[in-house]
Amino acid sequence: MWFVPLIMAAAGAATGAISIWQQGERTKKELKHQKESAWQQYLYGKEYSDTRFGIQKNEALSQLNVQKQNLRSEMELSMDDYNTGLLAQAFGMHNAQIENASNIGMSLAAEGAGGTRGNEANETIRSYAAESLQRNIDVQNRQSGNRLDQMMTGAAIASAAIKREESSWQPGGYRMLEKDAQDAYNKNIAMAGQSEFDWGIEQSKPTFLDYATAFMGGGMQGYQAGKTFRDYGENWGNKNMDWNNIFGKKS
Repeated sequence: MWFVPLIMAAAGAATGAISIWQQGERTKKELKHQKESAWQQYLYGKEYSDTRFGIQKNEALSQLNVQKQNLRSEMELSMDDYNTGLLAQAFGMHNAQIENASNIGMSLAAEGAGGTRGNEANETIRSYAAESLQRNIDVQNRQSGNRLDQMMTGAAIASAAIKREESSWQPGGYRMLEKDAQDAYNKNIAMAGQSEFDWGIEQSKPTFLDYATAFMGGGMQGYQAGKTFRDYGENWGNKNMDWNNIFGKKS
């Protein structure tokens, strides 16, 4: 039965090689599963991020549409008030001009009746009244112009702010650029994780040294087991058989 240790050694070596191969396959399978799971989690995160961004964009654009409508309504009301004020101002100016002309006419008539036409003092008074009326008209016109400029400037500033916010949600806008940057970062992290899994899968493949070590280790264990069985068989029936010596133990 000298061949028993050799057979067991061969069987042990084969078992060791198969065992290291199976271990590598199990590790590879686990890493592949983890890799697929990690990528699926990234896709779920991307889908959630896109959906959330779309909801925020739609809500923001809806609010901006409301702001544009409110701005339009406010401008219409302001222009109505402005035009009403201009009409009242025009009536006031016209009445003042009529009153001033009437006063000048009465002053000239009084001079003619009194034989004092061409009185320098009266001419000065009439001239001052006319200049004063014109100054008031100029001031009112300037005030009306300033008020119109203020309304238009305020509307332009508000409109520009609305347009800027709208453009931020479009391609090239700062919100879209921020979203693209975040997406790119998340994808790079996910791809880095995939590369790590690929490296781990590649490393899980047993090398020649792994097979050699398993082969030799399994062979040695098989040989020892075979030798033990051979010794047991040769001493079978021997009443003085020393079991401790067979299994390599000291009494």
